[in-house]
Parts: sequence; structure tokens; C-alpha cells
Amino acid sequence: MKRIVSAFPCLALTVAALAQDQPTTQEGAPPREWVGGLPWTEWTRATGDWDGLRTTCEDAGVEFGGGYTLDLTAPWSGDTRRRSTVSTLFDVNVAFDLEALAGLPRTLAFVDAYQIEGRDPSDDVGDFQGFSNTQAEDTAQIAEVWIETWLGERVRVKVGKVDFNSEFAFHEIGGEFVNSTAAIVPTIVAYPTYPDPATAVHVFYVPNEQWYVGAAVYDGAGGEGISTGGRGPKGFFAKDGSDAYFLCAEAGHAWAGGDQWGSGRAVLGGFHHTATFTDFDGNPDDGTAGLWGSLEQRMWRENAQDDDGQGLGVFFAFGLADDSVSACGSAFSVGAEWTGVWQGRDHDVLGFCISYCNLSDEPPAGTADDETSFELLYKFAVTPAFSVKPELQYITNPGGIDATDDVLAALLRIEILF
Repeated sequence: MKRIVSAFPCLALTVAALAQDQPTTQEGAPPREWVGGLPWTEWTRATGDWDGLRTTCEDAGVEFGGGYTLDLTAPWSGDTRRRSTVSTLFDVNVAFDLEALAGLPRTLAFVDAYQIEGRDPSDDVGDFQGFSNTQAEDTAQIAEVWIETWLGERVRVKVGKVDFNSEFAFHEIGGEFVNSTAAIVPTIVAYPTYPDPATAVHVFYVPNEQWYVGAAVYDGAGGEGISTGGRGPKGFFAKDGSDAYFLCAEAGHAWAGGDQWGSGRAVLGGFHHTATFTDFDGNPDDGTAGLWGSLEQRMWRENAQDDDGQGLGVFFAFGLADDSVSACGSAFSVGAEWTGVWQGRDHDVLGFCISYCNLSDEPPAGTADDETSFELLYKFAVTPAFSVKPELQYITNPGGIDATDDVLAALLRIEILF
């Protein structure tokens, strides 16, 4: 069954840890992740195999997933309020293999729900880019509900409520970073992503394993100030307070690695939002558009034959937009992740990332300076299902406000995969 990996950091626990070789019993089957089987420190999910029920469900076509993320943050310097912040994200999801359940070839359904609680650390840090990629207003909602199928061998179609960043403008290397720009450039205006996915129709053409091109149309109510996180399909088909749409397209190319050199991927995409925006001079602007792109590469693999995820990967992502409408006219992030940097710590991750945002130069925007974030992290994989990630972020010109001191802030992220 196809495994669903959410864009949320709580579900992005090291893939290598999930795929590690398991010891076998005398009969050749892996020991159970349950009482009397593998020790808890080797379980790939904190709740185990439910005494075999979980595996039985997956064999039948139903897969349960979820995770919990706890962030502890504190600014240490700068013109900012020095207080600690606690925020949490609790996520649960279910995937249904409709080929196994109903005989529909290559068809998958997915439901995801999450609860967000806690104060936004950017309220204290004062940054524009988003100090933490889980920060949001307190909410509890069914975030995604969609069905995906293949028409023939080369066309993939997905319909339902979908997170834009799960299909577009993402890069697989860099998933451990916490700053929001490391995950997606902030130049994409009013895009429907966490915590506001939206109803959409996607079509992807995949001629082979190396190339793809895809396009989608989303409910664009977010561009008119309407939250789509709790909004159903009615708003997509009926003009329920908004008749705006978010249109996007992306083409990508991937290549396989060889020996110590790993795989890589390059993408280029663009968007057009049909909402009426007000530019910084106060004039109405009928729609806005922009571009994004990314390049990622596994530079070195420690165990090329086993491909167990250990090694060094790098990525670069950029975005362009109209800075008379967008608060950020251009942005980029560049980073590196080294998995298994220390002997005996095969699933720990050391990472460093620079995220830059060229804030609008329009005088009414009030952002005379540009903002840059430097992020350093180390993820301790305590078990395959439990990790602790301390990190530091140094942010220059937070919020783009002139004469504001730079900020040094610390974060401790605890992640549990259920």
C-alpha cells in the first residue's frame, strides 16, 4: 500500500529510520512491534502494531497514521519580548487503498485532521518569514479529504480538499528545518496550504520516472480573507462569498544516483491568483502572479549499495512575485542536511539553512530592510518514532523594519510518530 507522508514536520520523521532493517524471527517474519516482540526503542511508531491489528488493517487496505509536535521557543536577544512560547500540533490521518478495498485500480482516498494550539512565536520574534512551520491560529479541523486515481498509465488525477504544498513547490531534502521559508518560499500569494488547505482539482501527466508536469485549480477564497481550512467543496462550485481561484502549474525532472552520488530533482512552477488585491498604494489590482523553482541533490551517500538515507543532501529554492502586491517580491532558501554524521548515530540529522526574503520596496509597505534567517539544527533520533530537535535561528532585520535589532532565538522541537 502506498504510504502517505504528510507535509507536517510531526510526520516527517527520518525516512531512513522507518526503512531500517529489522531483525527476524526463526520463521523469517519480523518481530512484532508490540509487548513481547521488539523492544519499544525499536518500534517505528510509538503505538506499535496494536497487537497485529494495524498490520491486518494495512493488508486489507486501511492505513492509520499520525503524529504530535511540541515546540518550545524563546528569543534570546534583539528588540523583542523575552518570553517562552509553547505550541503543539496533533495530527491524525487515514489512507484507504481502494484497489484492495473496492477493486478500483491505483486509487487512493485520504482523510487528515489536526489540532493546533499555542501562541505564535513570531509574535515575539517579529519576523516575516515564519519562525516555525507549525505556527498558526488555534484550530481543530478536518484539513484534507481527497481521492486520487490514475487514468491509464500516465495521468494522475486528484480531487478534494488538498494542501498545495503537498503537491507543488516542495523539496524532499530540507524537511527537518523549522523556518517556514525552508519549506516553501513566501512569494506565493495566498496559496492554500497549512493551516488552510482548499478544495481543488489536480491533473498530472507522468510520461516516465524522470519527468512530470502538473496543473491545478484551487478555491481562492483565501485571497479575499476567507479561511479555507474549515471550508468545504461548496465554496469551490458556488460563489459562497468569493469567486476567486488559485491556479498553478509545475514541471519537474528527477534523476537517479550512482555509487556515492545520490538522486536529485529540479522543478519550475508558476501561479496566478484571480482575486482582486489592493496594492501598497491603495489601488485595486485584478489578480497577481509569480514563479517558483527548486533544485535538490544527494551529494554523498555513506552506504551507496544499501541506500539507507545516510549522507549529505543539499537544496536551493527560490520565488518571484509582484512586490506591489506581495509583501515579499523575491526569496530564496539554501540548505544542507547530513544524516548519520556521527558513527553510531545513523538517523540523527545535522542541518544548516539560510532563508532570505526581499521585502517589498514600496514605501507604504513599511519594510525598508530585507530579512534573512540563519538556522542551525541537530535532530536526535531517540527511537525511530521519537526525536528531539534543538536549534538556533539568527534573524537579521526581523520584519524588515528599519533600525530593529537582529534576533537570536532558540527552539526545541519534540516529535512523536504514532
